[in-house]
Amino acid sequence: MVRMIALLLLIVLTACAAAASTPSRDFAAIDAHARSAPESAARSIDSLANYLTTSSRDDREKARAIFCWIAHNITYDISLLAAKPDPQTTLDRRRAVCAGYAVLFRALAQAAGLKAEIIRGGSKAPGPAAAIGPDGLLNHDWNAVEIEGAWGLVDCTWGAGRLDERGRFSKRYTDHYFLTPPDLFAYDHLPHDPRWQLLDPPLSKETYLRRVKVQPAFFECGLRLLTHGEADIDAGSSLSVRLGAPPEVLVVAALSQNGADLTDGYTFAQRAEGGFIIDVVFPSAGDYTLVAFARERGPLRAEYDSAVEYSIHARSGTDRVFPRMYASFQERDCHLDAPFDGILPAGRPVEFRARVPGAEDVVVGINGLARHLPARDGVFSGSVVPEQGQATLFARFPGRTKYEGLLQYRVR
Repeated sequence: MVRMIALLLLIVLTACAAAASTPSRDFAAIDAHARSAPESAARSIDSLANYLTTSSRDDREKARAIFCWIAHNITYDISLLAAKPDPQTTLDRRRAVCAGYAVLFRALAQAAGLKAEIIRGGSKAPGPAAAIGPDGLLNHDWNAVEIEGAWGLVDCTWGAGRLDERGRFSKRYTDHYFLTPPDLFAYDHLPHDPRWQLLDPPLSKETYLRRVKVQPAFFECGLRLLTHGEADIDAGSSLSVRLGAPPEVLVVAALSQNGADLTDGYTFAQRAEGGFIIDVVFPSAGDYTLVAFARERGPLRAEYDSAVEYSIHARSGTDRVFPRMYASFQERDCHLDAPFDGILPAGRPVEFRARVPGAEDVVVGINGLARHLPARDGVFSGSVVPEQGQATLFARFPGRTKYEGLLQYRVR
């Protein structure tokens, strides 16, 4: 029965990710109009609603303009957690918690002739202890708005940015939470009144809590869960998680324990057929958090966004670690077959085997000397006897005179 539930969750989330990749209406003009609202228009609810919706052709564009303005102009302020939300006060001070965002959206929507409601419930977002309810979920408010006779879901707070565990707010606009499909919205929002899930049948609280924790980047990057559809995983000393991902998306992973990041080679994410494999090892038995981050290709220093989070109980530990990965390894779509151990034995032959698409030469650098690996069909392999210190896998690509670092091993 447990396996059947996990399989159903996996199928649903995969279908949701595919649905999320469907192109939506282009709101560029509406968003630009909302962002350029003059201060003179934002002095009252009525004047702002009138300005935001003057160029809107229908109710969907009205709701979008209101969402965009609030998400760009209202800053989350945890000091207002106990304040009574009032739309005009929120408009004046441009600061609020989620209740303030929700009452302002409803007021502006109603002033624009839309039907809107405030929805109260819980979310899986991190937040301050004072905002956590008895069910362990963050107390949260959002909105429903009626568009062309059907209700849709909107969260201006999360459209504006995200909270960390200490209640610190990072301003970062995302339109994922504007009219989010209900089956996607239900991954991180659970209304107290089940009918506002807008799902038939609605999810039970137990099913909601079992679901893997995903962030907007999961849907925005077109990721899919190929394994592990539930949030909690029981593992031995190691684990492999597979994510589906389009070719233009890169994925990395990080492991933490008790809030402290473990950075010493405990995760290794590399491209595989249809996506990525994330291999994980655990230094000891205990509870861990695994987060997968994603971004589209671009500058090497581009920021990765949190996409998927798991809670893992490891029954045992291992001394094994993975090699250190350089950015080029992922950017070049490399795949390592061997060696996976990040610590190599000195003075003993080690077989290297890696797929490095497009490389003209691949070498293992040891103490300033290069051992070239023979190539066949894009796979570079060969036996190398490393000396104590470090061994680094380098590759040279067409049009480049310098070699790029791919992986680094410790030798002892």
